[in-house]
Amino acid sequence: MTRRNCSLWLSLSAFCLLDSNLQANTVSLHPVADTTLQQSYPNNNFGDGTTFTAGGRRYGGITRALMQFDIANSVPSGATINSVTLALNVVGTPNGGFNSTFDLRRLLDSWGEGTGADHRGSPVAPNQADWALRFSPGTSWNTPGGDFATTVSASKGIAGNGAYTFASTPPLTGDVQGWLNTPSQNAGWILMSESEGQGTSIRRFGSRDSGASAPTLTIDFTPVPEPGTWALLGLGALCLFWRRPPSS
Repeated sequence: MTRRNCSLWLSLSAFCLLDSNLQANTVSLHPVADTTLQQSYPNNNFGDGTTFTAGGRRYGGITRALMQFDIANSVPSGATINSVTLALNVVGTPNGGFNSTFDLRRLLDSWGEGTGADHRGSPVAPNQADWALRFSPGTSWNTPGGDFATTVSASKGIAGNGAYTFASTPPLTGDVQGWLNTPSQNAGWILMSESEGQGTSIRRFGSRDSGASAPTLTIDFTPVPEPGTWALLGLGALCLFWRRPPSS
């Protein structure tokens, strides 16, 4: 094979592999944990069942939902996160419910999902979260009701029952990129109504155990090139300096 042909063949091979390795990929995830924090039942856990809630209760008190997704074991290390969307399903709306905007904010501290009933809850058990505690019995939230970033990651107006999707935003994408780069910081998101002081802004959402109504996080990402691609590129470079031995 001549130097020219060798270089051309390896360069084309490397280009094809590089193009294949750098094509965007998509993965869809359900939460690995979700629960509700409820102000009116501050010592109860709500981690089990097929729903969680966020918003203001008709009979007083506010509720907020927590969700966590396993990013590090679902997206290749070193990948670039291009876009992120989160689909939620409202499965319960109070009569005369107040329509409001719901926000996703990045949680700052880890928490325990628990096994409490999703309606009215159950007394918090060790290593479970409630309104006051991240992990019962002794690890409190810095602020009752959850510790979360001041920046809103994404927002969505929510009315009655049905499917709603939080569109990709730079903060939402940044959250997932950060959790991929530093898995120990992945505490998930808190879901809150901007009108949680309104008595009927509460909505009941399908949880991770609800089957088709479970939250779905869709991540579009570009992986890093595989080592074999760089090896072929290196061989192509060597070919540029290759010389055939002189003829006798």
